Amino acid sequence: MGFRFLHLADLHLETSFGGAPRTRERLRRATLEAFDRAIDYAIEQRLHAVLAAGDLYDDAVLSLRTELGLVERVRRLASAGVSFLYACGNHDPGGPGFRAARLGLSGGSDAAKEQGWRARVHVFGDPHPQEALVRDAAGHPVGLVVGCGHAGPSEGANLAARFERPATAGALPVVGLLHSHVTSAYGAERHERYAPSTPSDYHRAGFSYWALGHIHLRQRAVPGLPVFYAGNLQGRNPRETGEKGGLVVEAHPGAAAEPEFVRFAPVRWLRDRVEDLPEEASATALLEHLAQRIDRLRAWPGEEVAVRLDLAGPTPLARALRLEEELSPLGEELAERSGALEVELRAAAVRLPGGREELAASPTVVGEALALIERARSDDALLAALEPERLARDPGADPDARLAYLRELLGDLPEELLLRAVAEGLA
Repeated sequence: MGFRFLHLADLHLETSFGGAPRTRERLRRATLEAFDRAIDYAIEQRLHAVLAAGDLYDDAVLSLRTELGLVERVRRLASAGVSFLYACGNHDPGGPGFRAARLGLSGGSDAAKEQGWRARVHVFGDPHPQEALVRDAAGHPVGLVVGCGHAGPSEGANLAARFERPATAGALPVVGLLHSHVTSAYGAERHERYAPSTPSDYHRAGFSYWALGHIHLRQRAVPGLPVFYAGNLQGRNPRETGEKGGLVVEAHPGAAAEPEFVRFAPVRWLRDRVEDLPEEASATALLEHLAQRIDRLRAWPGEEVAVRLDLAGPTPLARALRLEEELSPLGEELAERSGALEVELRAAAVRLPGGREELAASPTVVGEALALIERARSDDALLAALEPERLARDPGADPDARLAYLRELLGDLPEELLLRAVAEGLA
């Protein structure tokens, strides 16, 4: 049996969550629940260790109550014989003056550590790699973890480039633990470039696995190598969709380890585009249709979800759905019917059914207006002739800039014209 551990990252305890007030409060609790599930799993599966790759919390906002809860959870894990190894990130730096340095996870004299649960805890708070030997419950060495952490909140150095294979590894599997921005990773552009690294930094013989944190999307960070982001433990907003949890790994010396995903997050963010809107001009029909859609998106009946639906395509309710005072209560009612934490509806892409082509070809005022708009898109002289006397914004004297601005004004005008025509009975 190899070195068996759970790779977690980016818990962001008590961070700023997205959604409505009720959702934000639920997500705060859900993140702690997910951590409890991960700890229970590690103990039940008799894993050797839990590796946390940074951003356990957001330093400035961590309450004393949650700080105590974090320490208690680590104590419970270590007391059960499962080691806890933690590399500090940009949100929870390990330098002097920051919370990680005074949490008391691995403090105290060496004698005290040898006799208590802290003997199984190691915090990597220094930006220079250190080694930590992991032992099984009987005291036998099973793996060697090499890790380093962010000393401050804006680490700019390439920490991954400092790693080397330990001379003391022997026949043990070696695992790297780091909070790093791999520049080529999927979604890297949405994260700050803290401790930036490149794929070439991970081509180091002998490392069986790299446990990374920072980018919240679970993925293999470097093609062909055992370099993985676990993703964050609980989705925080509608951009962080999908199942969230950790990666369970069994590492063997001289071989690349392949992780297996285990879900721990109790709440899942869903986002979907709905283009098959019902033909009836009825709010009841629309709500029933959308509630069924949410049920189909659930992984199991009753799964706890928060939902964003982007409505698109033709519907007789297009005009009403364009109004926030109509759309928002509809989302609240849908959340009530579907049992979701919240449902956010977006309707920028809805339109009236049919109508536009027929109206554009009809001998009506609306038809003439639509035809005129269409011709103005490609006729510079016509576009300039239609220019209003006063513009909301003056792009200057440059003719090309002025024409570009006028075309920008035409952008949504046909749809707005149709909506108003239908509302006023002109079509």
